[in-house]
Amino acid sequence: MNLSDRPQGAASRAMRAASLLFLSALLVAATAICLYLTRFHDNEMYGDSSVTLSNCPQDETTNCEVVNTSGYSELLGVPISALGIPTYLLLLALTVASFRRPRLLAYVAAIGLGTVGYSAYLYYVSTVKIGFLCAWCFRLYCINASVPVLAAIAAWRNPLRILGDLLVDLRHPTPDLRRSAAAYAGLLALVVLAERGYRASLTRVEPPAPQVAQSETPPAAPPPPGAPPPVEGAPPEAGAPASAAPVAAPAAPAAPVMPPTGARPRPAAPPAPGGAQATAPASSAGPPAPGALVVSTPIKELRGRAGGVEEAPFDLQGRIGRGRPLALIFWAPGYGLSESALVTFARFLRQRTPQYDVFAVAGRREDQQPDMLWERFCMLDLPPDVPLLMDEGFALSKQLDVTDVPNLALVSRGGALVIAKIKGLNEVISRPPARLTAEQLIRGVAQGASPPAMTGVPPYYPATALFGHCAPGFTLPELSSGRDATFKARSADGKPTLLVFWSATCKHCQKEIPQLVRRVRDHPGEINVVSVALIRGDRPDGYSHRRVTEAYVRTNGITWPVLDDSSGFAQDLYRVVSTPTTFLISATGQVVDAWFYPHENLDAAMGPALALLRAEGGPCGPAPPESAPTATFDMVGPDEAKVSLKTLTDRPSLVHFWATWCVPCQTELPGLLKFRDDFERMGGRLILISVEDAAAGARVRAYGSKLDPSFRSYRAPQGGLAGRLNLAYSVPRTYLVGRGGEVLRTYYGAQKWDDPSFRKKVRSLLQLTGN
Repeated sequence: MNLSDRPQGAASRAMRAASLLFLSALLVAATAICLYLTRFHDNEMYGDSSVTLSNCPQDETTNCEVVNTSGYSELLGVPISALGIPTYLLLLALTVASFRRPRLLAYVAAIGLGTVGYSAYLYYVSTVKIGFLCAWCFRLYCINASVPVLAAIAAWRNPLRILGDLLVDLRHPTPDLRRSAAAYAGLLALVVLAERGYRASLTRVEPPAPQVAQSETPPAAPPPPGAPPPVEGAPPEAGAPASAAPVAAPAAPAAPVMPPTGARPRPAAPPAPGGAQATAPASSAGPPAPGALVVSTPIKELRGRAGGVEEAPFDLQGRIGRGRPLALIFWAPGYGLSESALVTFARFLRQRTPQYDVFAVAGRREDQQPDMLWERFCMLDLPPDVPLLMDEGFALSKQLDVTDVPNLALVSRGGALVIAKIKGLNEVISRPPARLTAEQLIRGVAQGASPPAMTGVPPYYPATALFGHCAPGFTLPELSSGRDATFKARSADGKPTLLVFWSATCKHCQKEIPQLVRRVRDHPGEINVVSVALIRGDRPDGYSHRRVTEAYVRTNGITWPVLDDSSGFAQDLYRVVSTPTTFLISATGQVVDAWFYPHENLDAAMGPALALLRAEGGPCGPAPPESAPTATFDMVGPDEAKVSLKTLTDRPSLVHFWATWCVPCQTELPGLLKFRDDFERMGGRLILISVEDAAAGARVRAYGSKLDPSFRSYRAPQGGLAGRLNLAYSVPRTYLVGRGGEVLRTYYGAQKWDDPSFRKKVRSLLQLTGN
């Protein structure tokens, strides 16, 4: 007896009908999802790239947009999602027909099993080779898994016997099988033709390059190394992936007309940032002026001394609209680009435009101590009269939408917010014909101008400061072998070089890198390529960005050197804020230009780029150094003599603060002392500093001698930084000090000095070699 002849009771008929109806609904939903994904794919790749996908979270594990625009999102030039449309339509037709011809359920079950297998393959590609899950794809995987189950329930038979019916039809093709195959072929052809027609109808619309797109660099305050993770809702931390789709910068407004010196200011009345009007904190200076910026959150000022940091409420609202313009410099302690910008802005404002009241503003997370902000602030070479304001929970930063530090916000004499997002003095605020630079705007507001609020500016990239200068050299480990490799800008073979900063999970990189692979393959010997992979640390749940990167390199056939910048050293050195960033370096080592975006057609861009490299490359000098944080203080040496820290940090150094009473220090010191021999053999220096007082010499020596006969520790820091901060506020704590004395990183808490990956990161940051 075959399936169609099997008698069925009322219960089984009801179950069969319900299963088929539910399955039909799922297949309609699956078809709609495929149409939605195909529309996004074609627009993102060939049309309006500002189109986004909704209902898909974007975090370290999930990013629908990256998956659906990756190199694996097409098969023979057809989007994978489009290929699902004829499959689901055929399944839907077979499901509906099975109400009268139950034997067709065997075809539904078999095709469903095939989609389950293909789903497993796509899940592997998504998680291992691309590095992200796609929530919309996962919904399709669930529908695919339900197809054979619901088909079996509707058939009310053993699934093996259902498949047996299919095998019989395959050995002796039946009209039903031939009609199904023909229907699929016809549907496939129609869908491919329709997709090609839709793609041809699109007009490429590129939004302005984002200020930070797919960056692996922290736009907001990074957490101190070794500190607890930031609380939910805090701005992104150091090394956090920027998996969100880039946001197009709004069109730049026309350049404001600056009044002559001494002209009466014209207060503007822009809406409060974020659309919220909040009540200002109580101000002794009276209510805010009409049209003035309203600060909706309490602010504190930090002041330091040897005994510790003091917090005091600060009436920022009372300074707004009182006849003097305000400059608020938003920065993040530990983020080099923002620290350098803070120093540059503060010096310029104090020296060239003294009309401003200038404030440095640092956001504070719940896991940060105020001392952490103050410590880094005191290391910077700032004018002495610039106050440090603490923005609890980044409330003011969020109100002004300036968490992507650095940012300089200007408030006019009348209290109107003129602009909140100046990132560099040479930044172009508005495009031609009314071209205006940040410096011109700053000077104009200082002289009394109050132009309309400027909410959008062209993108600014700090790396442009390297143009015309020699590309900095560096040493990083190779991704595959782990051996140290040194990049030298001046090429040995007389050919120009592309230096590419990228990430395997950056959707823009996944668009650019395959094109570059093809270019190198089709034009061997044309140009040198070196890439710097931005790699995040492994997560406790087992997710490894490194493994994703290694798999991407293998599967895409990348043949050029791939260097591991998990330390972030090269990224900071080249001032990279977005990926992909590709530097065009001449054969003589000069940075001629850079690409801060992926190309629609890389081949078309290479011709002009090569011509530029040949024409512009010439002798070059180093770029002007950026202002870097330094730590200076005196201390008591093991021989009881007074010693300056500066005299000891004449080479790459680890400056480690500890105490005999500190339990984490007792846990960490043995591993640190074991690392010391290798570290000093490579040219580094370990400097141990006990935060205990001068009278603790005997106790420090007695404790250290138990750990190592050659133990030497300084103690009792005083003066300099120690005169403005209680250096014992957090121990253990370690400074990584570079060759020039700059404090590159501060590690809080006990570190894993015996971990090879951590040691490699320290070596890379301090540029110490040794395999």
